[in-house]
Amino acid sequence: MKRTRAVLPLLILAAAVAAPLPAAPVTLKATEFGRGPTIVFVHGLGGARTAWLPTARKLLGTHHVVMLDLPGHGDSPLPDPFSLDAAAEAVAQALAAQKPESTIVVGQGAGGLVALMAASAHPERLSGLVLVDVSLRPENPVPDQMQKYFLQMLDEHYDDMLKTLYVRMGRDSAQGIALHAQAVRTPPATIKAYLREMLNADGNKALKGLKTRLLFVGTEKRWPADKDWAAVGKQSGFEDPAPVAARRIGGCGPLVASEQPDSLAAVLTEFERTALAKK
Repeated sequence: MKRTRAVLPLLILAAAVAAPLPAAPVTLKATEFGRGPTIVFVHGLGGARTAWLPTARKLLGTHHVVMLDLPGHGDSPLPDPFSLDAAAEAVAQALAAQKPESTIVVGQGAGGLVALMAASAHPERLSGLVLVDVSLRPENPVPDQMQKYFLQMLDEHYDDMLKTLYVRMGRDSAQGIALHAQAVRTPPATIKAYLREMLNADGNKALKGLKTRLLFVGTEKRWPADKDWAAVGKQSGFEDPAPVAARRIGGCGPLVASEQPDSLAAVLTEFERTALAKK
């Protein structure tokens, strides 16, 4: 009995040492301007906060606009160790500086998934959330037994895999090349860290815990004209798309902020009126 009591503290200490420490909080770089209700923009993987500028300019006269660099992008540091939860907490900290009763968050792609996690964990910091071309689950999941080889390939053939990934994202080949040119400016360690985490990501848990109004915005790349929201929602990983409000913006792809700034600004303004009216 005495020996068991002596060993127990050592086991507890060993478990504590082995447990991974949480990532230190990071502060996200932001550009903000204007007055009025706040719209916070969060870009996608491999993007930059300045990508939102064409749409932000359309909102400048009536809104306070905040554009964030995701963790590991632009001038924002990458949490160490990295996790999507750590990235979400960084976004949540940025939201803490805003007025929650008049703040709408707009997230695209992986940035939208991170924004959803932040909104679900801290519903008191915003009044509405807009997800642009966001997948809650991997569209082409890599089987568990193949993930090790995928990550190995990513390390050994990073440049080729990055180009293939981003060229396919574009609405056409020219846009794919532009997206790739932007992504190569993001440190490889950042891209790899996000892709590793997103292999098994599932935003449906965060969605079920969401207490703020939600709008899904799909571009032509994500939402072809011949499909309805139910089909697009399922393809985008939503377990139950029916309760989610959705809008389609045609004639654009991942660069919707610059391709259709007027349309996107109009959709955001309309959603904002509805979301803030409910407060």
